[in-house]
This record gives sequence, structure tokens and C-alpha cells, in this order.
Amino acid sequence: MVRMLDWTKRYKTQWIMSIVLIVGLLLVALSSPSLSAEFRIAVIEPERVADETALGKTMKATLTKYLERSQKVIDTEEAVLRKLEDELRTQGPLLSAAAREAKQESYQQKVMAYQQKANEINRGLQERRKVESDKYAKLLKAAVARVAKRGGLTLVLAKMPDSGMVLFHHGSLDITPQVIKEIDRGGKSSKAKSKSGPMPKKP
Repeated sequence: MVRMLDWTKRYKTQWIMSIVLIVGLLLVALSSPSLSAEFRIAVIEPERVADETALGKTMKATLTKYLERSQKVIDTEEAVLRKLEDELRTQGPLLSAAAREAKQESYQQKVMAYQQKANEINRGLQERRKVESDKYAKLLKAAVARVAKRGGLTLVLAKMPDSGMVLFHHGSLDITPQVIKEIDRGGKSSKAKSKSGPMPKKP
């Protein structure tokens, strides 16, 4: 499926830098007969790896559970605030000035406490997401390296949605299935001959 690129300044700059880097690597490799003869490229889809591997599914499930627990806390706090807000609106005119002021102060304090808790939960979620993502990225890189080494690959590109780094590639260059199997095996086959399918053919 062809996707339109978001030609904002940020994405355009990243796209140009990526293309320049790739072209530079290719030129360096192809300028040497000895290197060009062995220069082999492959492509993977990290999002597909995350969606289809047991590791990726576990990571997403962990984050989802954390998010659901956090959302329940937020929903409870919001319900309390809505109740107090309704009481202020309906009972406020009937209260004395002092009682109304005290109730408003209590409401404001609860709003501030809610905002602080929401910020803490958000920071916790971001930290948890970073920990899980970093752990997953480390294992993904290791799996790609093992597959690439067994297949004699020189360069492996990541095909990301809207990145523009990989505009087109032949299906034979895609090693995503091999990487998925490698991660699911936990790298147990790193010293054995790969049985996950042929590597991309030499150009």
C-alpha cells in the first residue's frame, strides 16, 4: 500500500538526511569492486515484528494493563471532582458566604491534587513505555544482527510508516519473517543454520 509522505519541514529534513546517508553508504560500498560484489541489503518492518512476535505482544499487553490501571485512578478522581462541581453549582446559592468559600477552596485543592496525580501517572507511563521500548529495541537489534550475520548481509534498513526511508523494495529483500522467528526462538538458533527461509539474493 502506497502512503503519502507528510512533507512538513521536519519530516522532509529527516527524509533527505536518511536518503543522503543511504546513498553515501551505497556509493562507498559500490566504489570498491571487492565490496560491491558482497554488498547485500535487506529490509525489515519493525511494527510488524512488534505485532507478530510473542515478545512484542507481551510488551504491548504490559503497557495496556498499566494504562488501564492508571485510567481507573484518573476516572475515579474525575468522578469525585464532577460531584463536587455539581454540589457547588446546586448548593452554592443556598450556602452562606463562608460555607461557599470553604467548599470552593476544598474543590480547588482537590483539582490541584488531581492535576498533580495525573502528571505523576503520565510520567510513570512514559517511563514504563521507555523501559519496555528500550528493552524491545535491544532484543530486536540483536535478532536482526544474528539473521544478517547468518545471511551474509551488509546493510539492513527499517521500513517505517511515513518515514520515507524505504520508498520501494523487492519482496525478496524482506527478512521480517526471519526476524520474527528469531525473536520467538529467543536466539537459540544463533549458532545453528537458519531454517527460516532464504536470505535476499545477491544483486
